[in-house]
Amino acid sequence: MTIAHPRDGWAVALLAGCAAYLYANLFADSRTAFLLGGDQVFFWVDAQRLLYGEQIYRDFLEHIAPGTDLVYLGFFRLLGPSIWVPNLVVLLVGVGLCGLCWVVARSISGRGPAALAVGLFVVLVYGRMLNGTHHWFSVMAVLGALAIVLQARTPARIAMAGALLGLATFFTQTRGPSAAIALAVCLACEHFQKAGSGSSFAKRLALLFVPLAATWLALAGYFLATLGWRTFWFFQVTYSGRYAINGWSLDAFGWPQTLSLGSLPDASRLVFACVVVPCVYLLALGSGLREQLRAPSESSMRVLMVAAVGTGMLVETLPSPSWLRIYCVAAPAVILIPYLVLRLGFLATPALRLLSVGVVALAAALTWSKHNSQSVTAQLPGGRVATVALQAEKLDWLAAHTHPGQFVLQAGWLSIYLPLGLRNPLFLDYLESGSYDRLGYLTLSIRQMEARQVKYVLWSPRLDAPDYGLSMFRNYLDQHYRRVWRFSDADEIWERQL
Repeated sequence: MTIAHPRDGWAVALLAGCAAYLYANLFADSRTAFLLGGDQVFFWVDAQRLLYGEQIYRDFLEHIAPGTDLVYLGFFRLLGPSIWVPNLVVLLVGVGLCGLCWVVARSISGRGPAALAVGLFVVLVYGRMLNGTHHWFSVMAVLGALAIVLQARTPARIAMAGALLGLATFFTQTRGPSAAIALAVCLACEHFQKAGSGSSFAKRLALLFVPLAATWLALAGYFLATLGWRTFWFFQVTYSGRYAINGWSLDAFGWPQTLSLGSLPDASRLVFACVVVPCVYLLALGSGLREQLRAPSESSMRVLMVAAVGTGMLVETLPSPSWLRIYCVAAPAVILIPYLVLRLGFLATPALRLLSVGVVALAAALTWSKHNSQSVTAQLPGGRVATVALQAEKLDWLAAHTHPGQFVLQAGWLSIYLPLGLRNPLFLDYLESGSYDRLGYLTLSIRQMEARQVKYVLWSPRLDAPDYGLSMFRNYLDQHYRRVWRFSDADEIWERQL
């Protein structure tokens, strides 16, 4: 099986369809962007702060590699800090990922199954999230590396793959190394099956890992030089290890509290993340290994490499797994699904047709649901948005009482800053964590609130629970602010007392 030429007519038509589908789920019309949510808002706000001259790790908290912050910063500088810009980024990343999925899928199967793999990815995985976090940027670099070495394992290609994995590490600090280790295992298998020498294999490993380290060092060099390696190490490694790894919990997987018709989407998401993805990787690894041991071939090695890289990224999520993290490493799994279905013999054709019909039906249902659920529009400083009624209620009130560039604290999340052009007054992203007081960040937050004389606080009553450890800040709020408004979902606006 040869890898598809980039000018393949199938690829052009398929990517055009993916772009149209993503556009329909990111923009209500040509003038109105859907207001996105999820963890990507951290990176938007970080990019806003960079626009104001603040520095990562020094002026605001960040425990993820800085690449995603810089991507959004670049788009904001080019197009302005408007709410439609992140939607454009999500669309471009989605099309790029679909293109790479096509290239990788064509290396192990024909056009029809490869097109189905892309459809599964854009509808079942990426399209259900539309969340432009660091995960997708790093996965895109990993898929690029995989696409390069699937065609041939020449020294130049291995080095290029290593460089792309270094780029992946600049977005997610663990992603590049995990994928590199998986590729190294496959290279070892291939090398010693051909009775290669140990010294030549060592050279192949050097070609993979040296460009990885060199690329990461070149990208991170500015931060190492300006902040020092101790600060960089603390936030990238120590802080992440102590406070960002949450272990295992059903809540992280999105398990519904009660099973009903309305909870089926959440339950299906859990089944896909916890059952389908791991099973696909195990089946593909077993298939690839059996064929390599029985009759080594290029096609079985390609399957083995796709499955190994996917498994490596899946293992990387195990210290703190969640449905989102597993979804973000599911691209190799959906690429492998049509390949595995083809091995069902006479059942393959009807199964592939059934999957294709399901993808089209799900795409239509999700698009209709998006336009139906986010039907309230609002004209805000960050642009015209479509959102749900509760969110529009808060944004309209704050837009009427604040002005762009003003410091306002949203204590429980970060959804108001980009739509309204507001600024976060704290070193912290938001207050929802019990670790902040132990690090002294809660005391720092109170000092920053005083220094900047923050007029409004958007407070969520759930933060009053003892588990959040925010009694010190709540006492400060009671002493210096008064509640002036309550929204339909019980969130409150507190205004500073003169």
